[in-house]
Parts: sequence; structure tokens; C-alpha cells
Amino acid sequence: MPHSLKLDAGLLAAIDDLSLMARTVVEGFFEGLHRSPFLGYSTEFSAYRAYTQGDNLRHIDWKVWARTDEYYVKQFEDDTNLRCQIFLDTSASMDFGADQANKFNYGRVLAAVLSYLMVRQRDAPGLILFNDSAQQAIPAQTARHQADEIFALLTRATAQGRTVVGQSLLELIGTFSRRGLAVVISDFFSEGETGLELLRQLDAARQEVIVFHLLAPEELDLPYHQEYIMEDSETGQELPVHPELFRKEYQKRLGDFCECLREECIKLEIDYQQLRTDAPLDVALIAYLDRRAAVSQ
Repeated sequence: MPHSLKLDAGLLAAIDDLSLMARTVVEGFFEGLHRSPFLGYSTEFSAYRAYTQGDNLRHIDWKVWARTDEYYVKQFEDDTNLRCQIFLDTSASMDFGADQANKFNYGRVLAAVLSYLMVRQRDAPGLILFNDSAQQAIPAQTARHQADEIFALLTRATAQGRTVVGQSLLELIGTFSRRGLAVVISDFFSEGETGLELLRQLDAARQEVIVFHLLAPEELDLPYHQEYIMEDSETGQELPVHPELFRKEYQKRLGDFCECLREECIKLEIDYQQLRTDAPLDVALIAYLDRRAAVSQ
């Protein structure tokens, strides 16, 4: 298995240089992922896909196998050009979690790393930041400085507002005219079913979708013991909570919430990956590459 890429203090220190950080993470994880001539081909390496029975074993990248314990075959095409749109939730609820486990920081780094990986795979990455009040979008394309524009927008981004999927965002999805891949990074703590509606609209727009459901360790484990006044970061509502008395009911409700999201993803044939924000980044990279390989077949 690959060396775990933890989102440690060193990576967070590079948050203002997302280009360097993303390059370090991707190249550290996929040593040998680069365009180069390959035996029997006159074109250059462009992407990976999952190995299927009958593929020539010479075309398996054994370095990737050594790091992931999965078989990937190198593709040698002039241009894969898959449009990959990353949706990053920038609502206030994302600004939760201590230090490197902060959901917004983790999501921002994940978006940057995936963007860099997409560029290296000759795909066309784009980025959409959304909350209740506004959306900022960089359309998916293969422009020379596309990754730099994405990094710049991510660096300026802040977490504020509520998680509401508004009409303007749905109209933006309606403009997607080509089949592509959509990556949604969010805690899905939204009002009503607006988070699920985002997934339904992406499915209706013929997008292949992968969900990275971010949850901080504190949200999953509730490691508190004294009574607290808890404040909703999006609405400002305060509620006194005694964790020892509430823990069992809280974990049941959270489990039901996650299961509802998972079931909706299964219904829509969407890949669902719950991510603790103290989990290594390679968990997300492997999940993304699995989906990307399936789309390319």
C-alpha cells in the first residue's frame, strides 16, 4: 500500500502555495506518473485505467501497483480531455475541526490536489465554490494556466454562509452540455434536501459523480465530557448539550444522516466516500482514480 499522505502541519503551512503543495502530494503518491514514451507506442502517456482481463501485462504500471496494490494500465492517447468539475462547499459549517483536521482546509487541499492530478492526466479541471449567497466558478477547460487559476481561487476562498444549493447553481449545472466527471466535496450539512438536490441535478446533467463526504473527528467521535453551549456556525442558534447524556442519540442521528446520503448515492449510481479529515489524502486519491478509470473504459 502507498505511504500515507497525512494532511500535516507541513502541508498546511504551504496552503498559500497550493501549486507547490499539490505537486508535492501528487508526485509523492504516484512516483513515476509522468508523460513519457513507452515500449510499442509512438504517442505519450496520458492517463490510467483499471486493468481488465485480457490487457497486455507489459502495459501495467508496476510502480503504481507497488504503491496501491491495484493494477492500472497506462493509456497512450493524444488527449483524454475528460471534463472534471470540482464542487467545493464553502459554507460556515465547513470551518470546523481542530488544526489539520479542519474540514475547510482539508477540502481546499483535496480540491487543489485533484486539480493538479487532473491536469497531469490531460483532463480539463474546473472549480465551483458554493454556499447560500454566491457561487464562484472556473469552467472546466484545458487552458495552459488552468491549474494556477484554480489554486488562486482556492487560496482566496473563505468559509461563510449556509449550505444551500440555490437556483443560480442549479442553472449553472444546466449549462453542462458534455458528459463529464463531477467531484463534490462537502459535509452536506444543508437545509432540507438541497445537498441531495445538487447530486440529483448532476445526475440529470449526465455527469459521473463522486462524493467526498467530509466529517471532522470531533463530529464523529464527540470526544467531549463536560456540558457545553454549542452554537450552529451557520444560523448562530445556541443549544446547551451534555455529551455524556446525548452521545448515543447524537451518534444514531449522525449515522442515520450518513446512511440517507449513502443510499441516495447508491440510487443515483454515485460513488460515495466518507472521509474523516484526519484520514490520509491517499484514501481520496485512490477513490478518485478508481472512478476515473471506470469512466474511461
